Amino acid sequence: MDNTAKLTQWAINKIKTEYPDDIALLIACRGHETDNDGHGVCFDYFIPITQRGCELSQTFLVDGVGHDLYPRSWERMEKSTTLDEMTCVLANAEIRYARSQADIDRFCALQQTLKDNLKDPVFIYRKALERLDDAMDIYRSLMFEEKMYRARSEAGYIQHYLSQAVAYINGTYAESAIFTENQAYGGNASNRLYHCPELATVPDSFFWYAEQILTAKTIEELRALLHKLITVTKEFIQNKKPVFCEPQKTVDYTALADWYQELSLTWRRIRYFCDNNMVEEAFRDGCYLQSELLIIAPEFGLDDFNLLDSFDAASLIKLKLRSQKLEKVIRDIITENGVRINEYPTLDDFLASDAERK
Repeated sequence: MDNTAKLTQWAINKIKTEYPDDIALLIACRGHETDNDGHGVCFDYFIPITQRGCELSQTFLVDGVGHDLYPRSWERMEKSTTLDEMTCVLANAEIRYARSQADIDRFCALQQTLKDNLKDPVFIYRKALERLDDAMDIYRSLMFEEKMYRARSEAGYIQHYLSQAVAYINGTYAESAIFTENQAYGGNASNRLYHCPELATVPDSFFWYAEQILTAKTIEELRALLHKLITVTKEFIQNKKPVFCEPQKTVDYTALADWYQELSLTWRRIRYFCDNNMVEEAFRDGCYLQSELLIIAPEFGLDDFNLLDSFDAASLIKLKLRSQKLEKVIRDIITENGVRINEYPTLDDFLASDAERK
């Protein structure tokens, strides 16, 4: 019996004798081996069913090979089905010990859910967008990084998330950054499991840009390469957007009217600032109004409202005219959908209306 088999038997015996009512499953995970060292094949983790079961957890080295016998709850396993936890620990898993058939069935059901999710084009598209957002968040930090060792670390994580996004679009997963075609496709299926089982299609020049990260000598090179990678990956994902029907949402035009009535003062201020050549104030309120328009457009199924392309510090009339045009568009949408804007020509009119409501 080799060391791998002996370690598996040791863990099983320990569970049976010391934790028979505390452990549901002992799981091995293929794809983690380095030079056939057996890591992960004897066991990778266990699923506890009591707090006491977590006491089985331990780390140790045998003949230079590290082993980490650690707990993963059922809740964490469920997150693996939605790609919010490591995927390979479920997809590449092999049961080494089970307390009951019910535990086996529950685990196999999770594996099937993962397979189903990876085949769902809407699900994987949305998860790919999440990973793209993760990559872009780190890229924002990289823009201000001045230390090369930190920049390289950030570059690795950016490529990790981009690799995951591309893998999801392919209906599979990646647990680490993929930099080269050889890494993605070389060798046999078993030794690719941890990196990525298969990529049928990738963004244009994806591997070319990624491989240059490994030889980049400056932070500026890394920034430029990662900008290209994010751009081609974003285009790749957008081009793979599935055709699906969102649930029909009832548009509340009364809420849009309320929003406009609250923001109408901002439009008025912008007109005043533009008329009086108050550049700083016009830009400040223009930025605020633009941010509000970007929020309101998708919420009410409207096209993007472009206000700030018209800003010109040397000629504020352009901003004034564009803001007036957009205000008219908003007002027309509200009134054409049968909602009255709560406005009055004079204070007396407002007071009279309020008295009537009483």
